[in-house]
Amino acid sequence: MAAIAEYVRLQKITFPVRIGFHQKVKQRVSEYLREEGLARTGNWRMFLKTGIILAWFVVSYTLLVFYSTTLLMAVLSAFALAQAFVLVGFNIMHDGAHGSYSKNKKINWLAGFTMDVLGGSQMLWRQKHNILHHTYTNIDGWDEDISTHGVLRLSPHQRWRSWHRFQHLYAFPVYSLLTLSWICFGDYQKFFSGRVQGYKLRKPSRGETFLFALTKILYLGYMVVIPLFFHPVIYVVIAFVAINLILGLTLSIVFQLAHTVEGNTFPEPESERSSIQNEWAIHEVETTADFAPRNKLATWYLGGLNFQIEHHLFTRTCHIHYPAISGIVQRTCREYGISYTCFPSIWSALGSHYRFLKRLGSRVEASSAVIG
Repeated sequence: MAAIAEYVRLQKITFPVRIGFHQKVKQRVSEYLREEGLARTGNWRMFLKTGIILAWFVVSYTLLVFYSTTLLMAVLSAFALAQAFVLVGFNIMHDGAHGSYSKNKKINWLAGFTMDVLGGSQMLWRQKHNILHHTYTNIDGWDEDISTHGVLRLSPHQRWRSWHRFQHLYAFPVYSLLTLSWICFGDYQKFFSGRVQGYKLRKPSRGETFLFALTKILYLGYMVVIPLFFHPVIYVVIAFVAINLILGLTLSIVFQLAHTVEGNTFPEPESERSSIQNEWAIHEVETTADFAPRNKLATWYLGGLNFQIEHHLFTRTCHIHYPAISGIVQRTCREYGISYTCFPSIWSALGSHYRFLKRLGSRVEASSAVIG
């Protein structure tokens, strides 16, 4: 957590309590990996998965741009390309940006660089997600992932506004705008202001600045300019927007099911000492939730992010290990009396998030830090 000082000008929040949970769960997971002869990073399964996803990406893009001559073909190939974007983000970019894809830092950087290929910025992601979100999960004013500038109320400590009464109805359309907001405004605002909310970001080097500009141009080149040589403008615009709406909705929902559901906590730091009176690892467990742990297809598709608790505790461990270590984490949580929130299916988690939105939208006061 000392790394946060590089990015945040304000005094950082600390987690001074130590009861031994974090040390114990790390020890047990390390012992499991050692006994099984497994490295924390990816293995042949990860590389095979990457090959399948990248082939899916190339084929779906080729079909959409060069071979879509009918409406049905265009719709199917656009949906397939949107899914390819999702798969790259969840399975390749995410592990690479966290340094868990490979033991080799250059390979991790390349895997994380797919974020730029998808229209985002690995440089900004590493700072706002890896540092801020993963350190200060669900802390209002610190975790940007629960900040919507008043459009939604995702924390009981956020100001209630009259339109929040209807947020359970309009939230999902808002979620779909996520990547379009990155591409059209968000990344540029962060890059040129040098801030994420109130936090001062590390100043990018000349090389990072050049790469940021170049990849933004290349993204628009292959997503907009090249298709314009083969299709009418209106078709290209519709496909571009549709792909990003599907991508934005999918990315947003997975986050919401992991952090804004019944049972998640939303702690506030003590104002005088800027501290959370909890062990950091316990804070992460209590602000996070797993879902659909027995659904192997969902686990493959989501890059293990349905095991979000395990991810938050072991960010530098490849997602292919999360199902196996989840039992270790659950057992240790029981021993220490820590609440471990897990929904049996995606639908049950979605229902919980819907009820969460409805309850936060209906109350004016923010009197409770736990919605459950």
